[in-house]
Amino acid sequence: MSLPLSFFILFGFAACSSLPAPKIRRYAFPKAGVFKGEPSQPYKTLGLVRTKVTWPSLLTMPEHEEKELCRNHFNKAVQDLLKLARKNGAEGIADVKSVVFLYDGRTELYPTPECSDDGEEGQVLLQAVAFRYAKAGDSDAITPSASESRVAPAPSNRTVPPPTP
Repeated sequence: MSLPLSFFILFGFAACSSLPAPKIRRYAFPKAGVFKGEPSQPYKTLGLVRTKVTWPSLLTMPEHEEKELCRNHFNKAVQDLLKLARKNGAEGIADVKSVVFLYDGRTELYPTPECSDDGEEGQVLLQAVAFRYAKAGDSDAITPSASESRVAPAPSNRTVPPPTP
């Protein structure tokens, strides 16, 4: 074997063993245009918007907690939903929910970040209702109830267990 070839093989493997660790980008919960329940003013629904966000998970980022990764990518998914809704003529999104698919084929909806993680890749599925504020005199406008008209708070560090059936 020639000297340059053996030099390349020796240092080629050494260079591959020191790859940089993946960095996590932080996402903030949108401050406007997102509602936990109904919007605070009369509105017209435009339809459902849905999104899926995946990320490299615990095996590739062991220094981050699963809850932290889930909450962060839940925020990214909410940003994506809002962007998609606005692209299609909506002014905001309401009734933001995590979608969970069960083994028996049923789905459950949660207002909290709920993610799946197989060890290599994490995933969060979200859906929300896209809406436009109603103009004065719109006969098909929905008037919100006073109890659910709150802007959704940013998800907390505490994970709420799903309700038991």
